[in-house]
Amino acid sequence: MSDEYVSRVTLEVNGQVIDDFDSVEEGELEHRKAVNLMNKTGSCEVTERPTVSVDYIIPKDKEEFNFKDVSDATLVIDRGNGTRITYSGVCTAKVGRTKYDGTDAAKKTIDFIANERSEE
Repeated sequence: MSDEYVSRVTLEVNGQVIDDFDSVEEGELEHRKAVNLMNKTGSCEVTERPTVSVDYIIPKDKEEFNFKDVSDATLVIDRGNGTRITYSGVCTAKVGRTKYDGTDAAKKTIDFIANERSEE
């Protein structure tokens, strides 16, 4: 019996499939935070702040996807194994640097923030 693992995903923004990317990175989700007390350390719950980053490949023969205007959107990561991760209330936090290196496709990193993350 061999194990198989998720290595590829499909990315959708408001139902539109985005094909021009080579990686998606989900940010860390902080659930609790250490609180310094006089004689010990405690903890408290924090508001989750979901983030996602996409390495977007700049297409040569078509218009780039307009990430700047993404606001109050839904971003879905389909793992292809029946599970989907849905980010709601998504907006673009930052369109990062563009890298041209002469050997690989030009790409830029797009950083998103979201209100919620759910997995189904």
